[in-house]
Amino acid sequence: MAKRRVLVCDTMDVATLGLTDAFEVDYEPKITKEELLAKVENYDALVIRSRTKVDADVLARGSRLKLVARSGSGLDNVDLRAANARGVDVVSSPEALVEAVAEHVVGLMLALARYIPAADAVMKAGRWEKERFVGTELKGKTLGIAGLGRIGKRVAEIARVMGMSLIGYDVIEVPQETLASLGVRMVDLDTLFASADFITLHVPLTSETRHLVDSRRISLMKKSSFIINTSRGEVIDEAALTKALRADEIGGAALDVFESEPATGEILTAPNLIATPHIGGQTKDSQANAVTIVGAKINQFFAGRQ
Repeated sequence: MAKRRVLVCDTMDVATLGLTDAFEVDYEPKITKEELLAKVENYDALVIRSRTKVDADVLARGSRLKLVARSGSGLDNVDLRAANARGVDVVSSPEALVEAVAEHVVGLMLALARYIPAADAVMKAGRWEKERFVGTELKGKTLGIAGLGRIGKRVAEIARVMGMSLIGYDVIEVPQETLASLGVRMVDLDTLFASADFITLHVPLTSETRHLVDSRRISLMKKSSFIINTSRGEVIDEAALTKALRADEIGGAALDVFESEPATGEILTAPNLIATPHIGGQTKDSQANAVTIVGAKINQFFAGRQ
């Protein structure tokens, strides 16, 4: 039987995929859109990360394409409707990134609470400004978690151990036994924004969640509260957030994701902002796990297929 052909379009350790001898793998981590359009008809599966966009045009050219495998979480770079219409399955490995993203959220919370980046900057500039950096502790503060999926739940577990009170919001009903085990009290989204000392976002990007955090919702926040986003950039209206930060209307923000990436513009010059370049899930451990998990899903998908 002829081998299944797999095209790996983004940077990863192909050996870590663990594909069986039933596959022939081509590795082109810098493939352009034009090159992909010209070659996709020759492949049964595409393996991607966040760089490669698998849109309707790519799917239409993939006459033998059966599977798109995204190493990592988030499928906004895949046209799911077009894939479904053409009978192309789509899989990903979001479970591999849970610990990395959750730990990054907690790291950003601590950095905001204790002004760590700013203190580091003034020290390296040769200044000793001890009195300037009077922070706040996480213990006893209220953490609002918008989105109680895998990552939101893991953040809750860590934050509870640190002594934080937890409130949550989700459009999907979370089982009461899960909420009890996590110590999370569910509230509506406006109440979460008005009550929390720290807010962390863990929602997918949809038409409903785009600019979920707008000027009205930001206005509900306490002047001392902080917001952290490691989900998708467009969930926050960056112009509204920039305005609030410049007016000192909230305590600060930490963003790992942006409306446009690579990030540019006024948001990066806003005061009391910590910015990281979409590295929430980017640890050696999580990246290796993501590739291994998605490879196992490819093996399973094609197992026994003619």
